[in-house]
Amino acid sequence: MGFGLPAAIGMAFSLPKKPVVLIAGDGGFQMNIQELETVKRNKLPLKMVVVNNHCLGMVRQFQDEFFKKRYVATHWGYTAPDFEKISRAYGIPAKTVKKSSKVKNALKWLWRDPLSPALLQVDIPVFLNVHPKIKFGSYGHKT
Repeated sequence: MGFGLPAAIGMAFSLPKKPVVLIAGDGGFQMNIQELETVKRNKLPLKMVVVNNHCLGMVRQFQDEFFKKRYVATHWGYTAPDFEKISRAYGIPAKTVKKSSKVKNALKWLWRDPLSPALLQVDIPVFLNVHPKIKFGSYGHKT
């Protein structure tokens, strides 16, 4: 968690003049958000998509399935900032999409200049779950 933005920056440095796509959740993106300054300063062609469910979604899903919906520090007691505003504060163009019917046009906007950084925040419902996923405690081992 939090590795996406630094990894995308590294990839952008290793592939000069080629766009790099990052898809990250809001919680992971926040962990290294200060690296937006690196993106801006170096004019890295990062196309950042932040999927914002306003909670720590994967952990919340585990709490839902295995811990009687005790959403401590994932949904209750957690907030996510407006990543569009933060991106713009760093001087990186940004846009937010809240309806699935608007995603296609938002992606066109994101790619209008492939060699410039841009951020697209995609708001999704808090209780949208991810499937399939590794079962808690199994780690893929057969018992």
